[in-house]
Amino acid sequence: MLISEKLNTLIRILLSDHFHNKRVSTVSELAKGVNITYAMTKRLLIKLEKSSYISIRVNVRLINPLRLMKAWGYTYSLKEIETAEFMSAERPQYSILKIANWARAEGITCAFTLFSATEHIRPYVSPSNTHVYVLKEDLPKWQEFFRKENILPAEKEGNIVCLLVDKDYFYGVEDVRGISIISIPQLYADLIAYGGRGEDAAQELLKAVGEKINV
Repeated sequence: MLISEKLNTLIRILLSDHFHNKRVSTVSELAKGVNITYAMTKRLLIKLEKSSYISIRVNVRLINPLRLMKAWGYTYSLKEIETAEFMSAERPQYSILKIANWARAEGITCAFTLFSATEHIRPYVSPSNTHVYVLKEDLPKWQEFFRKENILPAEKEGNIVCLLVDKDYFYGVEDVRGISIISIPQLYADLIAYGGRGEDAAQELLKAVGEKINV
């Protein structure tokens, strides 16, 4: 990552809480959320304060959340996330529903991202692949599920891409008509990191949620 995982987690929490109109947090609460020491959290927050993204007083307050979200998008990297890829003969829209329904029935954590997510918020580019965040520890369950569905593993360029992450990535997950998508700030960062059509889709996403993130 261009910035540390802990700073990524901190920014994700700050932006997601703001998007959901949650009250401002103290340094201690953020330290607990990121699972690092108070001192390290304070150091990370000071970095953000020096760039005029936040203000640290008794509570931590976002000064320009939209500016922070845009900056985060250009420092985030999808390429460094471990993936497991699979090949399906079905259209992405059908794969999304099948995955979402199975995960819900089994109580498995997952959240769609990139065009698999924007399809349900602000359609701009029809997904040609399915991108979904899953917990690393759940990969064997996903492999078994795909095997039963005759969805084969692919060494590369599969049309179902599982992004293998820890639970921190699922902070602020949204439910859109029964489909779990990654938090709006994380989705924006993913689209920017994807590049090309992703950047265009990120701007379309801002048209849908920009006012809410920048209040």
